[in-house]
Amino acid sequence: LLGWLLWGKLFGAKHEGDLTIEGEGALRAEADGLRTRIRELEGNVSTRDTEIKGLNAKLAAVPAAAAVATAAPAAAAASDDDDGYALEWRNRYLAARVKYLEGRLADAPKAAVAKPAVKKVAAKKKAAPKKKATVKKVAAKKPVAKKKAAPKPKVLYTDGPTDGAPDDLKLIKGIGPKFEKDLNGKGVYYFRQIAAWKAKDVKMVEGVIDSFPGRIGRDEWIKQAKVLAAGGKPRAMKAAPKIAKKSTSSKPKAKKASSSAKKSTSAAGNKYDKYYTNVKKYDSGANRGTVEAIAKYCGASLASRDTSLVACSDPSEVATVVKNFTVKKLGLDKARGEKIVAEVCQDLKAERFKNRVTFYYFCAKKAGKLGVFG
Repeated sequence: LLGWLLWGKLFGAKHEGDLTIEGEGALRAEADGLRTRIRELEGNVSTRDTEIKGLNAKLAAVPAAAAVATAAPAAAAASDDDDGYALEWRNRYLAARVKYLEGRLADAPKAAVAKPAVKKVAAKKKAAPKKKATVKKVAAKKPVAKKKAAPKPKVLYTDGPTDGAPDDLKLIKGIGPKFEKDLNGKGVYYFRQIAAWKAKDVKMVEGVIDSFPGRIGRDEWIKQAKVLAAGGKPRAMKAAPKIAKKSTSSKPKAKKASSSAKKSTSAAGNKYDKYYTNVKKYDSGANRGTVEAIAKYCGASLASRDTSLVACSDPSEVATVVKNFTVKKLGLDKARGEKIVAEVCQDLKAERFKNRVTFYYFCAKKAGKLGVFG
């Protein structure tokens, strides 16, 4: 017992760093607490990551929604302008198509009546054995006669150039590239179709194409089409003979020179009146000099009705205005030019025939570039 006590005092003393049972238990409890805290922090980080992903998804959806919102008004502006016009044309097309089919049905009974007559002739001639050969000849010729009698398209509208290559409708005086394209879009491809028009057909055509009432009659489209359909030559221009008739004596020329000079000055002022008046319908404070400068810039494009108008329903026409006027003349970038042209189309929506001078004026005004024209 004495030796055990001495041994405990000499060799059983605790060294620094040794743990008691209580100390080891405290460390384990602290370690467990730290592990619990780590799991809690990891859960918070995971929740935070989920929230960040959701916010990123919402931010990514914002530009797409903005693009849809900006594209919708532009699409509406381009389509609303022609909704009524397209519906009107569709109704007229269907009416003309029904008329064409009724005509085809009216021709069918005639062919049905003709067939029994052929059979009767064949039956009678069978009684005479000598004339069998002639009966066969008659039966053989009948299909050829039917092919020759096949009706060519004479209706106002067709589903396309169904009977050969379309004719060059621009050979008719008064029909330009725009009118030809418009007529083709309505199913008119051949001279014989125009030659077959009646008064009601002319009235219907004037209602579905961009033309002044009475123009078809004044330019004699039907008369010219009949000549061209028969293989004749297109009508020659008559401007030269009228100028030649005015050559008389030398004295009247001197008198007319002064009067013509006066007329030219007044005509120079008057020829811009219609453009200035049209612009003032929308902008009462428009500057006349600016309008005249824009008209001079348009130049030869105002000589023809087809080119003096801007069709917002024609994508190629809109693209030409953006490229040649807003970009090249006004110096805008393409995106801003497209936006301005779309806005002017919407502003002039009530104007079915949009004058080019008026259209260019408001494009320049919206861009703040009226100063380009003085």
